[in-house]
Amino acid sequence: MSTPSRSIPGRRHAAAALVITLALFAGCLGGEDPLPPDEALAMAAQRIDAILQDERARNTNVIPTEPAELSETPNAVRAWYYTHPLLSPLLMPHRDWQAALAKSHPTLNLRCQYIGDWYLAVQKLTVSLAAGDLPDIALVQRAWLAPLIQSGRLAPLDTLLPPAFLDEFPPAALATLKVDGQLYALPADGFCSVLYYDSNRVSTPPATWDALRETARGLSTGEAKPYAIGHMPFLESLWSAGGYVCDSVGSGLNTRPAKEALDFILSLRSEGLAHPRALGDPETGFALFLRGDVAMTVASSAHLPRTRNAAFPIGVAPVPGRRGGLSKLSDHALVVFAKHAYGKRAAIADALDFLTGEGVQVQCRDAGSAPTRPALVPNLETRPGLAKAYSHARNTPLVASWAAIESELRRYLRLAYRWQPSEGASSP
Repeated sequence: MSTPSRSIPGRRHAAAALVITLALFAGCLGGEDPLPPDEALAMAAQRIDAILQDERARNTNVIPTEPAELSETPNAVRAWYYTHPLLSPLLMPHRDWQAALAKSHPTLNLRCQYIGDWYLAVQKLTVSLAAGDLPDIALVQRAWLAPLIQSGRLAPLDTLLPPAFLDEFPPAALATLKVDGQLYALPADGFCSVLYYDSNRVSTPPATWDALRETARGLSTGEAKPYAIGHMPFLESLWSAGGYVCDSVGSGLNTRPAKEALDFILSLRSEGLAHPRALGDPETGFALFLRGDVAMTVASSAHLPRTRNAAFPIGVAPVPGRRGGLSKLSDHALVVFAKHAYGKRAAIADALDFLTGEGVQVQCRDAGSAPTRPALVPNLETRPGLAKAYSHARNTPLVASWAAIESELRRYLRLAYRWQPSEGASSP
């Protein structure tokens, strides 16, 4: 088994290249003039429609299926994983996971290979896809999932795995991993976006936009630190208003819910309730929150371990929505490549049972993940509010061009966030 390394050859060069690319990208955005919110949404919708049109021109609606092959080693399963808060600690060499595997699945020969951080894992997966030398199971990010489905390289899991096993996962979480009713992945964790709040300053976490505004107003009145809110995300706000970014046909950003969601977020800034530097940046919002500069912010529940030494008690809850809480699910997913899937059906089922099993579930308590198979750990204590957030969550559409769509969305949201009506088009 390949082991995680603190010094991966080429990592510094790749990281430097990534930093340069991001700096250039940020520089390009910095040179663009801010836009009024309505204009920013309209331009984002136009760009997204063009991306989807290009995607339709390149693809058919029929998902090809890679021909299945028999395997000479039906009990041997190869699994690749990148750096992940739950799977990486479980599969580290110093953990006796092979003994646990031998006890729970004695006939399974599972070989797990660490392939680096995600930006390195993408390179290995890309080369392996081109060469046709793929593992049986892989951990992938959601932006890769739709293109893999369209390529026909993945096995539909509802035709491969026992129904009783799939029934252990929350239906809402599985629904976000389906295309045309077929399931193509399993959730690798129960991370989701949550509202973090200072329990000393917020006794009852707000569940709606109106409650968030009123809570923030009460906190901001007469305080030396006027901002009550750090980051408030657009996606969750859009969904809670009944809107969507896009489907396979076109953008939904020209609709009333999109305008309402953006107007609400910008109104928090204009009232002096939300920190302007955190509007489009959850990391900045979380840093402000840990310093005590804001009383509430939205970020991934994966940040919960970073709150252990906080100077104040912290609670979590679903992200406030227009009529109720609504969070965003994690982007990590486990997929099965089709080539040997049916020749190794039993072994792959055992491998997925292990990779999502009790060894992973018991780590949820300290990692900030809700259990994805709660029946395995019925007495597990997680942070109050986390399970509720996970049960009130959804995810982005499974379209192959989502990475490009998300980039355009972020670009135009940033331009809208920089718009200051009272000062024309100047940035804060």
